[in-house]
Amino acid sequence: MEKRQVWWKCSVRWLKPASLFAAVIIFSLWQGGAVQAAEEGYAGAEACAGCHEELANNFAKTVHGQKGDSRTPAAGHACETCHGPMAVHVDAGGGKETARRLGKDTSLSAHEINATCLECHQKGKQALWDSSTHAAKGLTCTNCHSVHGGNEKFLVKSDIKDVCFQCHGTIRAQLQRTSHHPIREGKITCTDCHNPHGTVAPHQISANTVNEKCFECHAEKRGPFLFEHRPASEDCTICHTPHGSSYGKLLVRKTPYLCQSCHSNSRHPGQIRALNPADAGKGDTTFQQLAVQGAYRNCLNCHNNIHGSNHPSGKTFMR
Repeated sequence: MEKRQVWWKCSVRWLKPASLFAAVIIFSLWQGGAVQAAEEGYAGAEACAGCHEELANNFAKTVHGQKGDSRTPAAGHACETCHGPMAVHVDAGGGKETARRLGKDTSLSAHEINATCLECHQKGKQALWDSSTHAAKGLTCTNCHSVHGGNEKFLVKSDIKDVCFQCHGTIRAQLQRTSHHPIREGKITCTDCHNPHGTVAPHQISANTVNEKCFECHAEKRGPFLFEHRPASEDCTICHTPHGSSYGKLLVRKTPYLCQSCHSNSRHPGQIRALNPADAGKGDTTFQQLAVQGAYRNCLNCHNNIHGSNHPSGKTFMR
């Protein structure tokens, strides 16, 4: 019992000095951090909001502006997490020449702007940015995104497709054609098929291959089939254009011309209109006209299982 009392007295004796020492350490760290921040030239979020009130208010409503999340810019130096120390800018009374601007009228290179965003956004869809087509063409994150506000994805436009159409005017025109994917109707959007931040597939397709992306919606074309149509199993875009076509089912050419770009004079004449039997032997090697006129009209009238067939007699992909 006496040993316990002695131990307790010793513990109490050391408790007060230890607490005082801990408080001194914490205060020193806090003061040191404040001094370090001042030495590094940070002006503080309040100074930024003094001139940029609207931007500051919009920023506070975004994911970036949530102070409770330690991963956000707001949990660090707020505006200066991305724009860098701004004490010089504030002391100068503002001015573009003393600000580290990430959008318009910037003196920074595309690499420097993107490196700012990539300090946090290095995983997920942004993981392959450095090898992407957009990065190779010198685009910056701020060409498409506005970190101070906007919609959920911080886009500079209200709709993703409108952001893409800033550069891809040809694709916008294709979507106005008769046969098109329902992008302009709002049923799907560009990022359903593409990852603008980079992928391992061509055209920034968000899948390992073009066909894998198509099969996400068109699963009935996946197979496996007993008899495969080689172009269909190799690349859907050999016969189809994904954005819009003047021909049905997004075909790149009208049938039977599309089929005859590969199939010529096999089993029956491949020409649209062969010669009349009366004109045979006049120096033209064109096949004579068959009695079955349907052979010259549309291949798909008979060969309608064109993506593949499991029928025992399906090597010609007939119905």
